[in-house]
Amino acid sequence: MEQELREIVRKLLQEGAIEYFIGYAEGVEPLHTTPCFIEREEQVQALIWSPLCPYNLARYLHQMKNEAGKVGLVVKGCDARAIVELVKGNQIQRERVVVVGVPCQGQVDLAKLEEAFQGVEAVEGKGDTFLVTVGEKVHRVEKERLWREKCFSCKHPISFEYDFVLGEMSPLLLARGSESEFAMVEELERLSVEERRAFWRAQFERCIRCYACRDICYACYCQECIFESRAPRWLEKITTPLDNQTYHLIRAWHMVGRCIDCGECERVCPMSIPLRLLYKKVEKEVEQLFDYEAGMRVEEVPPLVTFQVDDLDLVTQESS
Repeated sequence: MEQELREIVRKLLQEGAIEYFIGYAEGVEPLHTTPCFIEREEQVQALIWSPLCPYNLARYLHQMKNEAGKVGLVVKGCDARAIVELVKGNQIQRERVVVVGVPCQGQVDLAKLEEAFQGVEAVEGKGDTFLVTVGEKVHRVEKERLWREKCFSCKHPISFEYDFVLGEMSPLLLARGSESEFAMVEELERLSVEERRAFWRAQFERCIRCYACRDICYACYCQECIFESRAPRWLEKITTPLDNQTYHLIRAWHMVGRCIDCGECERVCPMSIPLRLLYKKVEKEVEQLFDYEAGMRVEEVPPLVTFQVDDLDLVTQESS
């Protein structure tokens, strides 16, 4: 699969079809990959694909808005939802992006991997298992033991047209038994209002406001971020519980109808705040109120940029 990807990119560069290609390369640390930008044919050998490629590379696409030419990009099926939303938001033109779809059989959660094994040197997907190399021994582990949580509710955009595919692009469809994809949200909802408030207060108090969650998010592309505005000033420079709560709740509101559950915000959080839980709650409300899932259909209008006469009925129902 890697070699096929490299040959596609090499040909695109040879023909001048793209200015550069965004893919994955080996990282500096073991078991870590990094986004890479391929501009010349001799660089294509750096491109890799493995179960250790978590990044949503669509994050970089809005940067090409004012550039000339086309850009190539490799995406997992779930990450293609970000491209759909970027097109809707007029951040990119679909015809200016050459999309190479790569079949993904689930991404490894490094925290789960490190908890299960010490001194891991390599991880490779093999059928329904991961082959985990530790020293001279290779362990065969069921994939479900090491998958990232988001993989259990994997969704791909409907009728997305890839320019190239390296295999069949289909969701994993591995929901745990009869569990709802919103099971963790529903568990929290069973708590009282005070208990929920205490839970989130404790989480937000740990935030150091490094903005890693914002910077990794494909949907955060404002030229001037509201949180860096000086007039009006929404947040103080120092971290306080109230300002932390303000930051996270405003971000959650901004993600309405845009979050695709890529889970990158939670993955990069140095304080391990369960941000995916917050955004799954937002996703659940949007689906129930507006029957809308972000990134599934290009022709669908996001709920907060349109209006229907019966929307008022929804507000009345919710307040009664």
